[in-house]
Amino acid sequence: MSSAPVQSPCVMDRLRSETRPHHDRAEQSGFGSLVMEGGLTKDLYVVHLAAWRRILAQLEQALRCSDDEVIRAVWDEDLAKVPLLDRDLDALSPGGVTWTDGTAKAVGSFNAMVDRLEREEPRSLLGVLYVLEGSTMGGSVMKPRIAGQLGLEGDHGLAYYGCYGTNVGPHFKAFRSSMADAANGTGAEDRIVEAGKATFDGVSEILRTIASPE
Repeated sequence: MSSAPVQSPCVMDRLRSETRPHHDRAEQSGFGSLVMEGGLTKDLYVVHLAAWRRILAQLEQALRCSDDEVIRAVWDEDLAKVPLLDRDLDALSPGGVTWTDGTAKAVGSFNAMVDRLEREEPRSLLGVLYVLEGSTMGGSVMKPRIAGQLGLEGDHGLAYYGCYGTNVGPHFKAFRSSMADAANGTGAEDRIVEAGKATFDGVSEILRTIASPE
């Protein structure tokens, strides 16, 4: 009797397990502690929103403009977060945002990575998207803590963190399924996972510079 063929791990399972140490370092970056344990200020929160607006604008444009069939099977405008971040920034800091050279450098390095992936291995961008879309799961926990510390009510300044309302779990489950269907078996799995690791590391550095301005 022949044995059943060994199935390769799903790329989504690999992303979850192989990026775990990088995820944990990002959680310990300092900013997360301010949110969860106290010490967050409006100024730091606004810088965080502006930094996320910058990196997500870069990523979303790269995905939106891609002609790669795998990316096109995953990307949907419902995933776009820039309009939500614009709403939050308009509400909390209509005059603009000032950030440190350290944060500017970290954001620039992150976007340089996205540029390189777009040129050299565009399917790897799905690893970046996985990390940033997956952050909505933790965001649903962080939202009430941010609101409580900063005295925010409703969606005022919280559109990004409240992007899926009470449907965060089902939305991310659907996203995982869509990405698995598109990416598994393409040969890009290793590169997607490596991009996910690099994304967590880049995010960690951005958050570190926000929590500890130089």
